[in-house]
Amino acid sequence: MKLDDALAQNQFSLDAYIAKRRARSVLCLPLLNQGKLIGLLYLENNLSPHVFTPSRIAVLKLLASQAAISLENAHLYRDLEERETRIRRLVDANIIGIFVWGLGGQIIDANEAFLGILGYERDDLISGRIRGTDLTPAEWRTEDERALAAMKATGTVQPYEKELFRKNGDRVPVLIGAAAFDERRHQGVAFVLDLTERRHAEAAFREMQIELAHANRVATMGQLTASIAHEVNQPLSGITARASAALRWLTAEPPVLTRREPP
Repeated sequence: MKLDDALAQNQFSLDAYIAKRRARSVLCLPLLNQGKLIGLLYLENNLSPHVFTPSRIAVLKLLASQAAISLENAHLYRDLEERETRIRRLVDANIIGIFVWGLGGQIIDANEAFLGILGYERDDLISGRIRGTDLTPAEWRTEDERALAAMKATGTVQPYEKELFRKNGDRVPVLIGAAAFDERRHQGVAFVLDLTERRHAEAAFREMQIELAHANRVATMGQLTASIAHEVNQPLSGITARASAALRWLTAEPPVLTRREPP
């Protein structure tokens, strides 16, 4: 939009801003980048009318196009910085283990939580002594090959369980998942969750189940034993009573040899 003399009779001459600023020449250009509106460029001159000639407008349009590109890039860089800041906060929070991997198996960067899970120090990482391929026991290599195939196909690896070697040679059970940074999938980020406590809890639960089953078997056996004892005691009591009576008859003077019912 262009006004050669904003104070002359036109649809904007009674505008409060125009009247207050005493604007004469006014020009407003859209800032476009690939057909997308980025902003508006507003220019005014309070001294003379007809300032924005066609040649000047042509130059301003060129400048406006470059300004639109610069603004769009600034927005992209700002968004990228904000995303990187959020990711860095997540990594530095050390809630879970996180490391940046390369497709060749190298571990490029890692947070303290990941190093702590495996018992490594930051110097081990800097020196390049930590490689993802060396951390995996042989029996888990097949799972890693499947994960690598999924990474190449989709750019992500759904979480799966495996084991990793600690620095001292011990093994630690983990849950691991990963995602590539871009379409080339040469680098990406992975998270690692230590499952040691969960495995201990599962083992304790299984042990408790075994103990409960044993207690149930002992209780059942006790009930069965009591029932059998009760059934056996009934005839034994009768036999004992009859034997006692027979002994009394035989020890009597003279012995009682005639069959009698016990009292």
